[in-house]
Amino acid sequence: MNTLYLLLDLGVIIFPFLLSFDKKVHYVGDWGATFGALLIIGIPFLIHDYFFTEMGVWGFNPDYLTGHYILNLPIEEVLFFVVVPYACTFVYACCKAYFTKFNFTTFNKAFYIGILLYALVIFVIGFGRWYSTMVAMVAFVLGLSLWFKQKDYPYVPIAVSLSMIPFFIMNSVLTGSFTPEPIVWYDNLQNVGFRWGTIPAEDILYSFLLVAGNILIFRFLVERKQNEKSTPFS
Repeated sequence: MNTLYLLLDLGVIIFPFLLSFDKKVHYVGDWGATFGALLIIGIPFLIHDYFFTEMGVWGFNPDYLTGHYILNLPIEEVLFFVVVPYACTFVYACCKAYFTKFNFTTFNKAFYIGILLYALVIFVIGFGRWYSTMVAMVAFVLGLSLWFKQKDYPYVPIAVSLSMIPFFIMNSVLTGSFTPEPIVWYDNLQNVGFRWGTIPAEDILYSFLLVAGNILIFRFLVERKQNEKSTPFS
């Protein structure tokens, strides 16, 4: 059982990695942007993770860990911020490659309205609680920013939505849906106390921030690389 979290990490990345060589998506060609994005987004998330773990907002059950740590974070938790962004930017690349004939305008508007209302509810109910307040504020700001730039990012909402499927599966395991004790536990005094199954309500917004943040940076780095290639030498 002490490798369960590590196995979850491997399970998340194995299929996106194997499918990265698909000729139409050619995700392997954008690995530089992938790892650039996960570093740029992952570092602040890990810093946030470190302090919230120190504060007891959440923590980790050693029964499901290998026992290797970086500061106060299990190595599996650090790997989480590698495998999840990799898988999610892969999903985004697939959406761009295979959904070119779809119009997501209505879906995108509904997505952002849902995120904004959800963040507002979490903020009001959980005001003053560390996890609820912080994740709701940042998610609302990001959601509102993307609302005004919907035409510039047409595939972000569908990519985030599809990424939520493996997220729910993995997070359900992490929060104890299938084990006697959760791998990751939460102090309910620092969140609204409502759960989707075993998943804290705030984790939906946390996932949105992590996935959308990585996709936006990934997209920026890919486009910058393409522009550099297309710019003629002076």
